[in-house]
Amino acid sequence: MKDWHTHVFTSTYTADVSGVCSMLYELGGMTVLHDPSGCNSTYTTHDEPRWYDSKSLMFISGLDEMTAVLGDDSVLIRDVVKAAEDLKPRFITLCGASIPHIIAFDYRGAAKLIEKETGIPVLPVATDGLRSYVSGCGLAMKAWIRRFGNKQAEKIPGRVNILGVTPIDFSRSENAEAMRRAFEEEGFSVRVFAMNETFEALQEVYQAECNIVVSAAGRSPAQYLWKTAGIPYVEGLPSGRDMVRKIADAVRTGKCTSVCQDYDPDGRTLVIGEEIFACTLASQLHGQPLWPDVDEGLDEDVLLEKMEQADRIIADPLFQYGRRGDAAFIPFPHEGYSGRIFRKDIPVFTGNEFDIERYIRERK
Repeated sequence: MKDWHTHVFTSTYTADVSGVCSMLYELGGMTVLHDPSGCNSTYTTHDEPRWYDSKSLMFISGLDEMTAVLGDDSVLIRDVVKAAEDLKPRFITLCGASIPHIIAFDYRGAAKLIEKETGIPVLPVATDGLRSYVSGCGLAMKAWIRRFGNKQAEKIPGRVNILGVTPIDFSRSENAEAMRRAFEEEGFSVRVFAMNETFEALQEVYQAECNIVVSAAGRSPAQYLWKTAGIPYVEGLPSGRDMVRKIADAVRTGKCTSVCQDYDPDGRTLVIGEEIFACTLASQLHGQPLWPDVDEGLDEDVLLEKMEQADRIIADPLFQYGRRGDAAFIPFPHEGYSGRIFRKDIPVFTGNEFDIERYIRERK
């Protein structure tokens, strides 16, 4: 039987539908979120900083009660076909929130009918609005790679893909570019999926010798590429220890590895946040990471106990309201947790220029 926990002070993470929209935002497609209303505005106003500076085709279906009760999918299909004829997107993505999930909406069937009518590729991504952005990003990336990845491409020595890059985890576009520079300075040729990158460049995803998973959102597509194309992956941010060595070992052996093996489980610095971010920082600080299960949540009793035992806590500012004891609290905002509230305080933390110890000193 599932254990249920009451959450008193912890927030929730961005939903799976926002993950789909965020991952495909810059690739020239049209994303249709099947839902009555609300989820689309939540995404554009709270989860997507690019919305105010660049264009992307994001639509809500406006699912009404009678359409849901009668299961009349022709309404959605007609509206999507009309919009596609007017806007001519490169591809169309169908995702949805909880009501289509409850009424068992057939994403694949609708996608086939829309594609037949328009001649435009349609990606069915069966989200349910009940999981986190990690699930949505992974589903969207895998669907895109299956449909558009050039499986015949030959591997290029030194080519790496950086997987799991969206503003939900990295906020500022400078973080994507800092990651690119960090790997390019080590002699790698880089593709970033999918901030500040083109559709055509990402089609060559199979050219990589190794994938770099920089957030949990990139783990699922990395596993897919490993199983289907034999491309190994390394989990960690470029600021983590021995990243170049880990990549070389992965390419040589074909085995995957992670910085999540390098931290000190008894460390007195507690890093709370997205899993790979927390593990990377913990490995640098000889501390211990704590990452809430973004789909199932976290038992707050466990979280409080860990916070009380720590000497120093690094976490999104919203976590400080549950702090107990005398631990020093170092705020490190995460857009997928606290939205845009603390966006101006998010640093460029992914490149060689970032010094976590200096960051901590400046915020004491």
